[in-house]
This record gives sequence, structure tokens and C-alpha cells, in this order.
Amino acid sequence: MVHKIYLIEGAKITYILRYTKYSKLFSTTASSIILLPLRKHPKMSQRFLYIDENSALNETLTKTTASLIGNGMMYACNQLKAANAFLAENKVDVIIIDPNFSNDNGFAFIEKRLDDYLFIIHSARTKDAVRGYDLGIFDFLPKPFGLDRFKVTYKRLNNQNYIKEKQKNILPRPYLEVRCDLMTERILHENIQYIEAMGDYAKIVTPERKYVVLMSMKKLEEVLPYDSFFRVHKSYIVNVDVIRQFSAREIIVAGIKIPLSRFKKQRFFSFMQSA
Repeated sequence: MVHKIYLIEGAKITYILRYTKYSKLFSTTASSIILLPLRKHPKMSQRFLYIDENSALNETLTKTTASLIGNGMMYACNQLKAANAFLAENKVDVIIIDPNFSNDNGFAFIEKRLDDYLFIIHSARTKDAVRGYDLGIFDFLPKPFGLDRFKVTYKRLNNQNYIKEKQKNILPRPYLEVRCDLMTERILHENIQYIEAMGDYAKIVTPERKYVVLMSMKKLEEVLPYDSFFRVHKSYIVNVDVIRQFSAREIIVAGIKIPLSRFKKQRFFSFMQSA
């Protein structure tokens, strides 16, 4: 079985040699290795990027999984900077990552790219699994690495029905869940007209009723879809889909005049032009 071998060091990717034996392959002292198996195989072709600060583990994982992924590809690097450079130039389907880096935020890397790739967290910390599943990762692989557990994940990746169901479950919910008057309420995003800050509370206005909830404006910004809601003022978030009129100073939503902050004005105009 022949492999092309590449090294990723910083943002530089260098073609090295063609090897036919793993013993020769792993005699290299490179910090990061990419394997591209060339043989034909009946299994689905998938491209993996494995990111871990531990270079030795990168080599172990790529070697162990090579026979399983068939004619797929397993890339590996030990720096997020190198991963960013590689992803800018290459297509990848699945990213396996240990988010615990000495000088970088692995979870910020995941959140930024969650819509573009299937993510699998590989970590010794169970709390990383909880945080990852909250974000919407595809799977969690506990450390130390086990081939049997990876086989389970790989089988899921090749099960289109499983992937569709998983993606359906991690899509953003079309409603905002809040506690109001000792009840849990689910307010459809499309029904929210605007939100007004009231100290530690917020008033959520819909055509049917108003909900006063204990939630900060910052938190509401985080949980509402960014492409439909805009914070036009420190005290107001509006649903841009229901805006009918606006000027340089105010926005009219459902007949209510809402102030437009002069610090937000330019961003708001740009947002409305692209909406």
C-alpha cells in the first residue's frame, strides 16, 4: 500500500516522499504528518483532519486508522494556526480535535466552523463531551484512543440516515425557551417583534402577549439567530424581518418607535442591505 507523505509545519505544507512501509513512515521526526492512501477501496471516501497538540499521538492515530478509512484521507497537525492554513486551501469532511491547547482556544475554533464540518472531540475530559454536545458536535472519542471506539464513530459517519438524524437534532431550534410566571414558555423566533431591557429582566414582545423574563440582553443576543435579530440599542433587540420603516435615528416595529444608537447605525444599515 502506497502513501504520499506531507508535513504541516506552521502554515507551510511540503511534499516529502512516497513510502510503502509504515516503519519507514514513522521514523520521521516531523511535528505533523498527512497520510493520503492511494489504493482503491469499496468504503466511502472521507477526508479527516486530526488536530492535537501531542505530535506523537497524531502519528499513532494516523497509523492506527489508516487501514480502516480505506481510500479516505487522514490529515494531522498539532497547531490551530496550521489547521487554519490547511483548511483555507483543502477540503475536509470531518475534524477530530482535542480542544485543550496551551495557547489557543479549541472550542472557539470549533464554534467558528461548526456549520462547515462534522466535529468529533477527542479528549480525556468528560466535561468536554458535555460542552461539545451542547454546541452540536457529531461525536466524542474518549482518550486514550481506542480503535474499537473509533470503529463505532466511523460506522456512524458512513450511515447517512444517522448523519441526517444527527444534523436534524443539532440544527438551531426555531424557538426561544424562557421561564415566565413560573412556566416554561417556547416563543417562536418569527413571533418575536422586539425585546426591551428592563434592568436584570427583559421584555419580549410578540403580537399575542409580552413576556417578562430574567435574562440579560447579552444572553438573548447569543441564543437568538444572528441573521434575524439585531441589537439596535443597548436596551433593544429587534427582529429585522418585521421592520417596515427605519431612519438614521429610529426604527418602527409594530407601530412602536425604537431608538437606533448612533454607534450601531452604520452596522445596522450594512446589515439591512445584506439581509
